[in-house]
Amino acid sequence: MDPVTAAYQAWTEHRFYAYRGCAPDADTPSRAAGNTALTLDAWTGTTEDGGEDQATRRERQDAAVEVCLNCPVMVQCDVYGGMVGADGKLLDPYGIRGGRTALERHRLLVKSRKEPLPLPVPAPDHELRTEQKLSVLRALAVHESPEDVARAAGMDLRTANWQRARITTQLGLSKTASRAEVLEAAVARGLLRADEVAVPAPSVVSVPGGRRGARGRRVASVPGQLSFFEAGPALGAAA
Repeated sequence: MDPVTAAYQAWTEHRFYAYRGCAPDADTPSRAAGNTALTLDAWTGTTEDGGEDQATRRERQDAAVEVCLNCPVMVQCDVYGGMVGADGKLLDPYGIRGGRTALERHRLLVKSRKEPLPLPVPAPDHELRTEQKLSVLRALAVHESPEDVARAAGMDLRTANWQRARITTQLGLSKTASRAEVLEAAVARGLLRADEVAVPAPSVVSVPGGRRGARGRRVASVPGQLSFFEAGPALGAAA
């Protein structure tokens, strides 16, 4: 079950969902059960442009949030209210959900995108010293393309890619870590020796000049070079 469906069911199928504060009052269906002084649209407000001044909106939102804080399904409503769709936007971008206004939920979404995801906890050595993982590391040390790595490791491409992904997270690195970062971490953990890792030969590329008509200057580039290579010899060029 996908997270959105699970969150929706956890909210709507909660045993106290029928008793939520924003549900219609049994005696006055046009009013909210949690506070009959509020109409059911207190959680959404008017959709008319300029139909509500700032003071009125704030008073309405404060009263609605107060109901949310005493609601038996507030937590579940809050979780679903913060769900994001495939387009990266809130599934429900309007109104108050789980005690949060639409603006507060948007701000939380923006904040979550700015904050880096926590790195995985490095796995113990014995989980990395399996035959397949060490084979992939040795192949990765001298090859760059996934196909060459799989061939050198003696396994199919899908298995090699899966093992490489597992190695990356078990080393405590982000899933987007580069080949250089993976190899450097592997050497630091003693899974590879520095002299097992091949260094690509420097290539010369042309960099355009900064002014119109100026000649481009030529600089050396060493793709994928690792910082610890300075201390050890290279065995060969990477594929």
